[in-house]
Amino acid sequence: MLVKRRVAHLVIVAACICGFTQTAGTAGVGPQIVISLPDNIPPEVVWVRYTLYGPEGSGGRISRGEKLKAESSSRHYYISALFAGAPAQHAKVVIYAPGCRFATYELDLGTGSDITEQFQCAPLPTKTVHGFLHPNEIPTKTYLPEKKLDIAAYLDGNWVCHFFLQQRHESNIIEAGSCLGSDVPLGTVGQLDPARGGTFEITIPDFTRDPVFGQFATHGNFGVIELVLQEKKIGHGLATIKTDDSPELGLNVQGEYPDPVIFSTVHH
Repeated sequence: MLVKRRVAHLVIVAACICGFTQTAGTAGVGPQIVISLPDNIPPEVVWVRYTLYGPEGSGGRISRGEKLKAESSSRHYYISALFAGAPAQHAKVVIYAPGCRFATYELDLGTGSDITEQFQCAPLPTKTVHGFLHPNEIPTKTYLPEKKLDIAAYLDGNWVCHFFLQQRHESNIIEAGSCLGSDVPLGTVGQLDPARGGTFEITIPDFTRDPVFGQFATHGNFGVIELVLQEKKIGHGLATIKTDDSPELGLNVQGEYPDPVIFSTVHH
């Protein structure tokens, strides 16, 4: 079964509607935002998403989230700070690395000069969740003889959009609409072994301990962790699982969980 991940759409209503994505790389023309990484974090595991705002009243643009593509030997990552062919006036950046809290930056780019930000990893505790999936729902049609499955996780990251769409006090930029998805990859968080009769464990970041949770959780709702069963080594997605007590596609981020959490397979 092919797993259909959620597709996100971005709508920004402004005086000028511009492209929804911007390519970031290791070099650019014009002013740049330079992200400096610590030596102990490889660039390829770092996720970044950002938004650029033009002069007052001219609109804004939000990038899709992506893993950094900097060379492993490089400790810097460059984002072009051009908006509609001219230097952007403001920017917001969100960075996530495994084992770390989210880092958020609000930058004033009015000088037109490069700005360098040092990403520092503030450790984030993890939480172990005990789960159960009925053996009849465990996928068995695999390409490889190995029947043990990896459990990959993705945070929906909708709070990032709330952060981006907060209007600056000194700006009259009009923004509205939906800014969803661009899920944050959390990597492999557990393993499902059919020989264990459907019981499994996942170890996930405890986002309730991250300060952004307190700022952006709405009525305790911060986001959903999507859980995908994948074949080992090749990463082929077989099914998505969700909790039985939630309509959401996955596991709601919350402080405490039942023991065990009962899951079911989502049929697409």
